[in-house]
Amino acid sequence: MSIDNPNRAAASSIEVLHVDDDPALLDLTESFLERELGNVEIITVASPDEVLDTLDEQSVHCVVSDYEMPQMDGLELLDAVRDHYADLPFILYTGKGSEEIAAQAINAGVTGYLQKGGPDQHRRLANRVKHAATEYRAQIESERYSTVLRALDYPIYVVNDEAEFEYVNEAFLDLVGYDRDEVIGSLPGKIKTDEGVRRANDMLATIVSSTGPETQQFRVNIHTKDGDIVPCYDHMAALPFDDEFRGSVGILRDATREQQQREELVRQNERLDEFTSIVSHDLRTPLQNAKTAAELARAEGDATHFESLDREHERMEQMIDELRTLAKEGESVSETGPVDVGALAAEAWKPFGCPADTFEVVDDEITVSGEQSRVRRLLENLLRNVDEHCGSPVTVTVGASADGFYVADDGPGLSEADRQQVFEAGYTTATDGTGFGLAIVERIVDAHGWDISVGDSASGGVRFDVTVDPAAPVTDGAVVSS
Repeated sequence: MSIDNPNRAAASSIEVLHVDDDPALLDLTESFLERELGNVEIITVASPDEVLDTLDEQSVHCVVSDYEMPQMDGLELLDAVRDHYADLPFILYTGKGSEEIAAQAINAGVTGYLQKGGPDQHRRLANRVKHAATEYRAQIESERYSTVLRALDYPIYVVNDEAEFEYVNEAFLDLVGYDRDEVIGSLPGKIKTDEGVRRANDMLATIVSSTGPETQQFRVNIHTKDGDIVPCYDHMAALPFDDEFRGSVGILRDATREQQQREELVRQNERLDEFTSIVSHDLRTPLQNAKTAAELARAEGDATHFESLDREHERMEQMIDELRTLAKEGESVSETGPVDVGALAAEAWKPFGCPADTFEVVDDEITVSGEQSRVRRLLENLLRNVDEHCGSPVTVTVGASADGFYVADDGPGLSEADRQQVFEAGYTTATDGTGFGLAIVERIVDAHGWDISVGDSASGGVRFDVTVDPAAPVTDGAVVSS
């Protein structure tokens, strides 16, 4: 059986198939139904044998059938129709009525049973046809829309006129983490804050107003069953209605990636501002020193001035290289794997250690989930910081903490004022330091979603603590970040 276009259905007529072997009654009933219902299209057939072919060819919302006909009776026709169109309304309109036939009709699942008669009976028939056909058409449309909604990947919901969730698709359930029976019948406040609900109501009020738009789009945070917050765009529209509001439908679009991109753009702009400041300020000193050394070299020809010029150039090259590193290490980590911090730190210490120094990894295993090349640079810079600020002999300790790992030394330590600035780009207490080493460390930590802090070591030196995932399990000294 063909199905109407949903956009046409609201304005189209009710389509009724009437079967009766009495042509006069067919004409009379058609005229009466057209007068009573107005928007009805009557298809008439004189033989029950024509019914199934007609249903296959035309859109029909209700069948009205006589009971006593030569080829088959109305109940036999009902069985044949139900075999092909199980939900199609079927009204038995018969001139031969009895309690036995009525009981058989009801047991067979007939939609309505009426006896033929005068105008009052025709009016009852018109009323029954209208309600049965309208409900059936609404069912067809509902099933059609449900099929479309289930096929869409976006989370979709329908809220009824009582502000309760009436329908949600699988994508919606995947987003919020609730089961269907936990959502259906609940209020939107189950997944939105009070502010989010108020904003949705304000948007809906503009949609249903006579001058408002048909749809609205707005940002809303969705709170999942697990306690996560997912930023989304809510695309909302009102369900079609005439006089009484029926509810609203919405499509959610996950804005997490967009928000991350926006936050990354903000960070990039901040880094550009920072780099501009560093280039304009910190490079000025070695550049001025190089100019002075060049003038003295030209004037005096003393080789020591050329050596000074070379040192300043090398210093500028080092600063520029580390500026490039600073920019690169700020990029978010995309691929991670198990990283053995202890083994990596031991390798990184080799260029810095002297025979009198002591390097110790105090835990058998310290494993984190990260990008190995960047974790190595993080450790190299922490250990270079020890080399630049602590005299030899020095003892360096690497170990696991409850939620990460640490690098500690027994050197002179840091003042409280230095601790507040130690991660700022360009800040250094070493006479020949660039001030970028620990800034790079912080960038790498941020790129992994970790945290870093500085404090006193047990021996009075400096201890840098890297916190990975606070919720990560810790086993045998191993810290594994998710």
